[in-house]
Amino acid sequence: VRVLNTHHSSAMELNDCRRMLDCLLVKEQSTQYQIPISPHSERNRGSLGWRRKICDWYYEFVDYFNFDREVVGVAMNYFDRYISISSQRSCEDVHTLTTYQTVAATALFLAIKLHGTSCEICEEDTNLMRSRALSKILYGSPTPQDILDMEMNMLECLEWYVNPPTLHDFALMFSKLHPISDVCNESGSYLYEATRYQVELAIFMPEILVTFKSSVIVYAALKNAEEKIYAENPLILFEDGKPSSLDAPETHSSVMVDPTQVAQCQIMLKRVCHQLPDLDYFSDNDSDRNVSNSPTTVVSFCM
Repeated sequence: VRVLNTHHSSAMELNDCRRMLDCLLVKEQSTQYQIPISPHSERNRGSLGWRRKICDWYYEFVDYFNFDREVVGVAMNYFDRYISISSQRSCEDVHTLTTYQTVAATALFLAIKLHGTSCEICEEDTNLMRSRALSKILYGSPTPQDILDMEMNMLECLEWYVNPPTLHDFALMFSKLHPISDVCNESGSYLYEATRYQVELAIFMPEILVTFKSSVIVYAALKNAEEKIYAENPLILFEDGKPSSLDAPETHSSVMVDPTQVAQCQIMLKRVCHQLPDLDYFSDNDSDRNVSNSPTTVVSFCM
């Protein structure tokens, strides 16, 4: 799990964050990282259930091997883009259980291979854990050859665009730039954790991922977290007596967040997450994960 450093940031650190955020905002404009159409049409409502089970499996698998949960967002990005693009290009029906199982296992295999890191264990142990995780996927079901064949198909389908700007990236940058950390470290930490909490739930909802860009989703989640903080602790104010808030990102002349979209996304996120945890929730829990006893295969989750 990424940890937000809540000490007062220097001007140099803030400038670095702004530059990194600028790069993320520019990268997300690339059509290659966007999902062309919803990968789950009305004719394939059953596939939504499979997708939710796949997402559950991803989180349990990643938690078991102690990887950063950002890997789930990357894997689901691969999965949704592949299914969406293949639905348009292929004459065959990709909305089958067998295809979903193979694509899901391959997307996670590729995401762990490229992005499987951990802030909680050393690099040597991370490399060992990554090898074990990849072996578990490869020698489960589908067969190793199915996954290796699908991996090449997926890379070609995605045109080798395998480093998407993730929801977790935006959550970290937005939280670091938010002025609340300079007012109250605990509230700054909660802001990040509550934002991350919401975007991890948003990954279950393809309609949110298709409708809104990652920056909009995260900014909406952050605004929801702000509302929770100010509702329970209204005394957190700036020197001018106004609540501390993060202005909509406009770090690039062609990149702006539409406030109407943010408001719409806030409503959708509140439907997914009816109530945010209390302000002391994350500080009282070492982790908000529900770790499984063992990593099961995608087949057992989708059956």
